[in-house]
Amino acid sequence: MEYRIVELLKEIKGLIVGQEKQDKWMDIKQASEYCSVSPTTIRRYVKQRKLNASSKLGKMLFKESDLEEWLNA
Repeated sequence: MEYRIVELLKEIKGLIVGQEKQDKWMDIKQASEYCSVSPTTIRRYVKQRKLNASSKLGKMLFKESDLEEWLNA
């Protein structure tokens, strides 16, 4: 719930300042390749709630911006 509110606020802020939101979604394999870590590492950080993931479609999906934020933290 908290994550969704933050995402909506970021989206609203982007609209206010005129930025278009173009966020790519990745599955766990793509995310692990993008971050140069194993899928197990990705799962561990999701479980610890240090990395956001969506599983509404039956598999874990990650926003590119969330991965960038996680890598830069």
